[in-house]
Amino acid sequence: MPVLLQSRYVRPAFYSVTVVDGHGRIAATTPLRALGWTPGTVLEFGVDANRLITAFRIEGPPPPGSTAPRREVTPRGHLNLPAAIRRRADISTGDRLLTAADTNAGILRLLPPKVLALILHAYTADQDQPP
Repeated sequence: MPVLLQSRYVRPAFYSVTVVDGHGRIAATTPLRALGWTPGTVLEFGVDANRLITAFRIEGPPPPGSTAPRREVTPRGHLNLPAAIRRRADISTGDRLLTAADTNAGILRLLPPKVLALILHAYTADQDQPP
């Protein structure tokens, strides 16, 4: 097992694993509740170069010229990931996503399998050498 070294304290987050259905819907009630996001809360989504998805709460109308995809938390506490976000993050129906609610920053991070593979590879690269 690799040794984990932390140079600073990392605040805990609320984690869960969820499956993406054929319409891009995910059940994320626990992390959404932790963030205080109720049905009707408007969220904006972004994807970084490594396919990490970030969702954050939006108040008011979008800024002029904004093209970032938005969705509302459904009455059942689900999220519908926009198709453009799923394509950019290379997410397919049936993929499992790790959700991480950062209550201090007020954001939800969604980690697809390929992001988790990158993280694990980077973390274990030095550990894979035989003794």
